[in-house]
Amino acid sequence: MFRPVPAVCVALSLCAAIAFAGCGSDDGGAGEGKTVLIGSIFSTSGDGSAYGPQQVKAAELAVGEINDDGGIDGAELKLAQMDDQSDPAVSKQKMADQVNSAAIAVLGPTFSNSAAEADPVANDAGMTVLAVSNTGPGIVGDCPYPCEYVFRDSLGEEDAIPANIDTLVAAEKPKTAAIVHPADDPFGESTAQIAKDAFEKAGVKVNTVARSTAGLLLALNSKPDAFMITASSGAAATDLIKSLRRNGFNGPILGGNAFNSATSSKIAGADGKGAQSAAAWYAGNESEENQEFIQDYRTAYGEDPDQFAAQAYTGVQLLAEALDDVDLTYSDTEADRELLAGALPDVQEETPLGSFAFTADHDVNQPIWIVQMNGKGGFDLVEEIPAK
Repeated sequence: MFRPVPAVCVALSLCAAIAFAGCGSDDGGAGEGKTVLIGSIFSTSGDGSAYGPQQVKAAELAVGEINDDGGIDGAELKLAQMDDQSDPAVSKQKMADQVNSAAIAVLGPTFSNSAAEADPVANDAGMTVLAVSNTGPGIVGDCPYPCEYVFRDSLGEEDAIPANIDTLVAAEKPKTAAIVHPADDPFGESTAQIAKDAFEKAGVKVNTVARSTAGLLLALNSKPDAFMITASSGAAATDLIKSLRRNGFNGPILGGNAFNSATSSKIAGADGKGAQSAAAWYAGNESEENQEFIQDYRTAYGEDPDQFAAQAYTGVQLLAEALDDVDLTYSDTEADRELLAGALPDVQEETPLGSFAFTADHDVNQPIWIVQMNGKGGFDLVEEIPAK
């Protein structure tokens, strides 16, 4: 699986900057000799394998750093990871397993459609879920089911897609656009509607909303000034990018969250150069918190993190901050779950994502990073939209 995380928080000043719970403390605490368990449901196999492994690595990195700095009031933080195989039905079962464990919160699942199946299981049990990569509508706030225990540190497409489109419209002033998403992709279909509404609000006529590569060819015949790709899978999104370029489209290509993994940028290659998306994280952000995270991840794993890693790392960070603000029982799981859920809404933190706080709906309040694929497996910054 993944190798043990080395100690990376090596100086008191660095620990204070990161502001992890218990950082730098060697005096013990009420939790001395105890364990605090948090669960994760990340897709390390199936379609989510472009995202899940990085999420696990980053969460383990954060857990290791917190423990190096004294844990949760002296208690050791542990991560119980379960692979849902990118299958919503499996995700639902894994969430039930987490509910029946001693975990007091769960990070994940990786995909929004899996979260729609799994989150109600946790919510019914009064266990906090922190969605670290679920960008679809209905995850928090106006949910199709009770979701008072569900939080999100992943930038929702309801905010990201309009920000991306508005940035393009301001720069390029397109008159028409087309939208394409894979067939049989509920996330792609629902976010295509978000894109259509955003284009029309910006005064851009949407010629067509197409399904799959066959639909893409028909959309090309309408000669749009710009294309928007909405997809849950990075592989599907990059296939559509390549199809557009192979069929002679040289205009702007916009995308959703599936564009934002390093894997997607690498696979898109030269065809992806200039493909634009709104991201929750940007590697070039020079903040101390972000640069330390990047360096620590490189030291631990010999590779660069991506947005999905940054969100998972931040998720552990936010949970640890909330746990540090309450007096855990360390023995009554249900009581400790309630304590965490009560403290999490008030957490405000400087994180690799930027200055972070939760909205009243448990959604994100953080900067939005408008980025473009650079054709070499990375991203260039177009614009930073500050947190509200």
